[in-house]
Amino acid sequence: MFSRSWLLLLPTAVLAASDEHSAHSHPHEALLFPFFAMLIGMCITHLGSRCPVVASIPYTVSLLIAGVLLGAMHIESSQGLGTLSRSIALWMDIDPHVILYSFLPVLLFGDALSIVWHDFRRTAMQCAVLAGPGVLIGTGLMFIVSKYIFPYGWGDYECAAFASVLAATDPVAVVGLLKEMGASRVLTMQIAGESLLNDGVAIVVWLVFFDFMKGNQADGGAIIGSFLRLAAGGTAFGVFCGVVAARWASLASDRLVHTDALVQVSLTITAAYLAFFIGENELKVSGVLAAIFAALMMSKFATPLVCHKEGMLAVWHTMEYFGNTVLFVLCGLFAYESCSKVAWADFGWLLLLYILATLARGFMVAVLWPAVNLVGGSDVTKTTWKECAVMVWGGLRGAVGLALALSMRNELRTQGKTETADRMVFFVSGFAALTLLINATTCGALLQRLELTKPPEAQVVILTTLRKVLVSVSKKSFEDRMAEDGRFKAVHQQELDALLEHLDEELAHHGHLDNEHAQEFVPQDHTQLVGKSMESSDEVANEITTNVVPEAEEPSVEILAEKVAETGTTDQEATSAADPAPKKNAEKKEEHWWWGFEQVRPASGAMNKPTGPSFLEKRYGVATRGTHQERIVYRKLFLSMLRAEYMRLMDTGMLPRRAEGAELLLASIDAADDFAAIGLNDWKILQGQLLKRRGSVLVKARELLSPYFAFAPVPTVSGNMVFDLFTVVAFIDAHHTVCHRLLESDCLNGDAREDVVKESSTELEAAHQLLKENCIGAKQISKVRTMQLATMLFEVQKEQVSRWLEMGVISDKEMEELLHIIKHGLEHSQETMKKKVLNQVRKARETIMTLRSNTGLLASRETE
Repeated sequence: MFSRSWLLLLPTAVLAASDEHSAHSHPHEALLFPFFAMLIGMCITHLGSRCPVVASIPYTVSLLIAGVLLGAMHIESSQGLGTLSRSIALWMDIDPHVILYSFLPVLLFGDALSIVWHDFRRTAMQCAVLAGPGVLIGTGLMFIVSKYIFPYGWGDYECAAFASVLAATDPVAVVGLLKEMGASRVLTMQIAGESLLNDGVAIVVWLVFFDFMKGNQADGGAIIGSFLRLAAGGTAFGVFCGVVAARWASLASDRLVHTDALVQVSLTITAAYLAFFIGENELKVSGVLAAIFAALMMSKFATPLVCHKEGMLAVWHTMEYFGNTVLFVLCGLFAYESCSKVAWADFGWLLLLYILATLARGFMVAVLWPAVNLVGGSDVTKTTWKECAVMVWGGLRGAVGLALALSMRNELRTQGKTETADRMVFFVSGFAALTLLINATTCGALLQRLELTKPPEAQVVILTTLRKVLVSVSKKSFEDRMAEDGRFKAVHQQELDALLEHLDEELAHHGHLDNEHAQEFVPQDHTQLVGKSMESSDEVANEITTNVVPEAEEPSVEILAEKVAETGTTDQEATSAADPAPKKNAEKKEEHWWWGFEQVRPASGAMNKPTGPSFLEKRYGVATRGTHQERIVYRKLFLSMLRAEYMRLMDTGMLPRRAEGAELLLASIDAADDFAAIGLNDWKILQGQLLKRRGSVLVKARELLSPYFAFAPVPTVSGNMVFDLFTVVAFIDAHHTVCHRLLESDCLNGDAREDVVKESSTELEAAHQLLKENCIGAKQISKVRTMQLATMLFEVQKEQVSRWLEMGVISDKEMEELLHIIKHGLEHSQETMKKKVLNQVRKARETIMTLRSNTGLLASRETE
């Protein structure tokens, strides 16, 4: 057999080679830059979701700025950035065709795939007018600028190729901007469709003049024939690829076959790259148009055939995110590099170019405006002057033009025109940077100023009503939880009302109309649109208030001291006796009334033992292996059910996923499964991980690096250790639930089952003992219950918003706005309740210390 031991020598050989050639770059170092760019992009995205200042800047603009700063560090630093600088250098010297062939297919296909076919069909002629004659007009105007205004004396073909690059808008930049700004469907389709089509047309025009720039000559007929071949051929081939891919997708559309979803996702990616590559490289037609129309055909025919729409969207969103991130950081790098190769006067010419190019686009849109409305076909697609203004200002440039300019640079350098090559790259990259920094940043304000993103009044009323319904849903869910789940009878209703009131204020603050104005337009049957009719917020709140036992006042230190002196009980017993438990629970004489569970009392003997063979006896044959084997099987079953219960607690919000208990509890089950032959010992394992020494350097380092954190950390009485109260509560909840499920089951063996339940009861007592020893009583637990219920109610709200999206009541953008409000309310409630839990623990400790000092004082007086 072939030995693989030689593979172990590869790292040594590679290191030896790198020592000999450490000063030179290696091809594999090119992998570092794209993932470093992704690191930058993830930081921007993460900060943007939490910082309004970062969120106000379009993502592509932030990437461009980051690329410029990275370019400054790369070029200006004396010793460079090490391997990262070598990786950047490899990318900046990359063949432009590699950029086009690697990134354009997925970006163009992904944008076109999200286009609704109906919207494209009704605006196709308008997009064609703007993309066809529009590109030719723009190219002619920019040819005049570069030939007769610029002082550089470029040749005719050089000016024409340069002008065709500047005439086309970049769909990668435009579509992303429109999605973020929330423009209307028609305006979005007109601008996005124009930018997709004119990108293909502009590349066709550029290819014609680029051939002339390289010295190839042709007459007028050859030029027209080449143009028609590239444009019409690319469109036809793209339609063919899209239809074939859609047909294949229909043959792999069975949701019950798990590989069909994989085939469909792979099919779309393959179709994007093959349509572009074969069209551009083999058939010599426009690969851009081929990729665009292949995606449009897939959007038209294959949308109902997709097995998992969410998975398909997630894959394409990730690929577009990766491509956009790398390209725009690269644009920033080229923009900074080009600045170092030109004179200061060229910056003035760049500013003039930006102004003249914007005016040229405005002239083009104004000239074609009547024709655009003429071919619109309906009043819906009629274009107003406001929308024309957005078309002019939204004409962004980006990575596509830069890739074409880099191709021109390489050709001009081979002709010995290095200065011209550097200037063209400077103007194209600088112009793209200005459109992103100025136009993209202010386009949202322009849309709002022109009231093009303002929803209709009826839509505002619907959104206002939905916000009110969210609060009603929360309060109705609160009422149901209080009635059905005994664990929440100890919830502080006033605190929860305060949290819901805070959410109500947040929703009202984000609303476009006040409640009184909205009520004037709400139809009588509107609530049926969003679900069952809800009571008003005030009625629900009043009803909840009447059904909840009010919170008793906390006993004073003096009363507790007197009780200690009179009865001779310990301070801990006095605190427990004075704890404000509801009287109806006190009648049951249950020690831990605040958990909301009945005490686990497994029956003994054959009282509960089912007649006949049990389920496990039939399936696993445990009855023939003896009592010891039965207990092992039941312990493993118990741990399996416990794991499922922990996951359920996380799904419902009762155990936050970022809490350290989410990790520790699941890990304790994995470890306890190894000792199933001995007994249940998951509490012992958990306790060893739960208690942490305060002030320990190792503990602080672990907390700093860990993705989990203590959700409700409380110190022990000694003050040397700390543990997470949320984890203990979740442990007790899950054990109680699983014990009762086992006891209520009629298909499981009685003796071994009750043995395992008794073992669980012993662990529950140990967990309760930890809380007793550290003065954790009903008041602290009720705070945790309040936090749990608040989190569960926010989960209910998120489910309701998702349900509205599935029903078509709200759009994706409106769902994001509502979820942002809910997220903000959840974080506010969690922080508020965590502070209250810690305050309650601190007060309890102070009470105990005061009791001890007062008890000692009374004893000394009696002795005297």
